[in-house]
Amino acid sequence: MNHIPKFRHLAIAMKSICVPAFVAILTLSSCGPDTDPRVSNTAPVVYQYAIKGMHCQDCVNAITDKAVHTDGVVDCRVNLKENSAMIAMRDDAVEPQVKSGIEKLGFTVTIIPSAAATGASMSSPATTSATAQPK
Repeated sequence: MNHIPKFRHLAIAMKSICVPAFVAILTLSSCGPDTDPRVSNTAPVVYQYAIKGMHCQDCVNAITDKAVHTDGVVDCRVNLKENSAMIAMRDDAVEPQVKSGIEKLGFTVTIIPSAAATGASMSSPATTSATAQPK
């Protein structure tokens, strides 16, 4: 019977050590940068494209879908009336993939040089817009 009180004190001592240690581990594990490595802190690079061959909303939807599903694209706006698109990307390295992807759909794609600028405005009337979701 004398052993029971000894174990009880040991259990209380373990609880008083383990609980604060567990809380400290949880607190420290949540420290550190709270940033998503897929999200860039720099302004996106915006390219404007002239796109020949668009005839209808299905063409617009196909181009938008292709662009926003390209890794690195953050926004896409396609304008059927002007046969153009403005596509925002994380960096210039993504541009060849975007252009090639749209061309594979059967469209003729030309970069409008004066519009390729970092942080350019993506606002344009009469457009279909889609924002890419991080993967």
